[in-house]
Amino acid sequence: MTIIVLIILAGVTINVALGENGLFKKAEETKEYMENAMAADETAINEIIAEMDGIIGSGEPEEIGEITREEMFDKTTEIKDDEGNSVWIPKDFGIDEDSATNQDEGIVITDEARNEFVWVPVPDPSTMFETVEEPVTLSDGVTTTNKYSKLRVREGDIYTASIPGDEDNIREPDVLTDYDTEEEGYIEELGYSNITEMAEDLVREYNEMARSIETYHGFYIGRYELSGTKESPTVKAGAVLTASSSGAKNWYGLKKACQEVIKNNTEVKSTMIYGCQWDETMSWLKRTKFVGEEEKVDEDSSSWGNYEDSISPANVSGYGSPQDTGYSENWSANKIYDLAGNYRDWTQEASKASGRIHIGGSYHNPGSLIPGSRRIGNNSVATLDYCTARATLIISDTVS
Repeated sequence: MTIIVLIILAGVTINVALGENGLFKKAEETKEYMENAMAADETAINEIIAEMDGIIGSGEPEEIGEITREEMFDKTTEIKDDEGNSVWIPKDFGIDEDSATNQDEGIVITDEARNEFVWVPVPDPSTMFETVEEPVTLSDGVTTTNKYSKLRVREGDIYTASIPGDEDNIREPDVLTDYDTEEEGYIEELGYSNITEMAEDLVREYNEMARSIETYHGFYIGRYELSGTKESPTVKAGAVLTASSSGAKNWYGLKKACQEVIKNNTEVKSTMIYGCQWDETMSWLKRTKFVGEEEKVDEDSSSWGNYEDSISPANVSGYGSPQDTGYSENWSANKIYDLAGNYRDWTQEASKASGRIHIGGSYHNPGSLIPGSRRIGNNSVATLDYCTARATLIISDTVS
């Protein structure tokens, strides 16, 4: 009897240990389950890490050589040029196929509409702006600002850079008490109801521009003079949009056109170039020595612009008469066309009580007299067939 019981117990024990639902089987299943669970956890963790990398990045900006040309960025992104310099690509822009890989040769970006802009590095933004504790009052007598431009007026010019409110000189930002009160100016083109509303908006946009440059240590300038039409302005090679074409009319119409180039972008907007940005662009050209000699920017630009006395080494035909922007490689500097000669470019500098400043000379002037850095003032309501404008970009998370 005892033997039978032992045999039965042995059978039960063997079945419990080795049977279909035995201990060894359960242990094997448990081990497999734990291995699968650990693998699933590892996969989930890797997915989370990848997602976080996509949000905050790897900590190291991509190098320009690794970026697919014309691949649009979905947010403002820092990259490195081939010298390790930081360049910021705005949301909905990509590296143009014609771009250099070094910022001192011209990093070109483009959007889906094929507007093209060139990065101008600003090593020290304090050279562009004066920041004061005691605010100064604009010419409307009401609006104040704590920041204004340090304009680098060439020695020998008839103007002396000054602070907002001083109508004896040039300055920015500021309004014009003679013409910013006219309906054809601030009401018809820009939509302001009075001069103070315009002054407040000029200060707001100016501060946005300054913050953008101070944050990113650079800005984007239009590669071309303004083209297209007043209703559909572009920054592309082609026929120049002037103050007398397509209803652009005057400075006000061209400022509005510059603002219409980039729309519906939450992180970047376009506007007319500021005088301090033009100055910084000229300084960048001199630093990079794109034509070999500094005076080619400040004293004589006839070797790299469309002037009546152009001395292009390639003997380009058409100089001394108006041409499409982007017409000749010989009239470009660090990938930017027509900074000297061709059409004069309006800026946002105020001049006296009635004028704005255009800069860079034109096809009917000698480059030995009006080089790329030379300023000239005209009434802001004047319709000038030799004047256009150049757009610039403001990068910000809070553009309005």
